Amino acid sequence: DDADPFAEYKAAMARDAAGGATPAETLGMFIAALRANDDVAAAQLFMLDDNGSRAKWETRLTELKVQGVFAQMADDIERHAKPTKPAYEGDAGYELLNDDGTIGAIVDMELNTFSGVWKLQSL
Repeated sequence: DDADPFAEYKAAMARDAAGGATPAETLGMFIAALRANDDVAAAQLFMLDDNGSRAKWETRLTELKVQGVFAQMADDIERHAKPTKPAYEGDAGYELLNDDGTIGAIVDMELNTFSGVWKLQSL
């Protein structure tokens, strides 16, 4: 059987067009979704996992929305995110620095080569 075992995953990735043309654009879209208190839009900016799902992020973002921390997250990202050096082509990231200059959080991003948009990989 010559069928591609990854055909369904590749098709899902190709349809996954939520994101920006650059890492900065995707990060801006994420901040806008947080400011709009829109956990669904924020979750759509995350890369699909190996099972073609982003349920982990949907659940986590819903929890954070209920906790009422979206505005603070958006503020922190806007004020403290500094781009990092990519490890490979199609990789991007941001460090969120604490006031003392230490790293408080890392935002990993990756280019979805199937749809051509940048996606959040982890936060």
